[in-house]
Amino acid sequence: MSITNPTVIDIWAIPKSAPDSLLLIMVDPLEWGDEAAHSEHLLLLQEKINTYITFIESEEIYREIPDACGKQLMIRVLGLHELPEQVDWFFKRIGELLNERGIGFDFELKVTEQAPGL
Repeated sequence: MSITNPTVIDIWAIPKSAPDSLLLIMVDPLEWGDEAAHSEHLLLLQEKINTYITFIESEEIYREIPDACGKQLMIRVLGLHELPEQVDWFFKRIGELLNERGIGFDFELKVTEQAPGL
């Protein structure tokens, strides 16, 4: 499960701290590398984000996750590496666009000594 498999919803969760929300989480374990690698990485993220948006807007989410009914939906990218500046801008723009559709979006940097099994 990660952005390298664009057709799968990686993780979903209802946080104890916000039981009126449902998180759809995608895992991004990839390094950003040099600027040339950014485009390929962004394309993977864009494909995965589009999968999540389709999952929500087609209402498949409510068939697959009945507990999603009535919840505030949030897409979260769980990254293992800090975002380059232009990618941070890209994520802010995605957040604005999704917010207009009633979908939350954020990025969480998960720095650990050992990456989770992906």
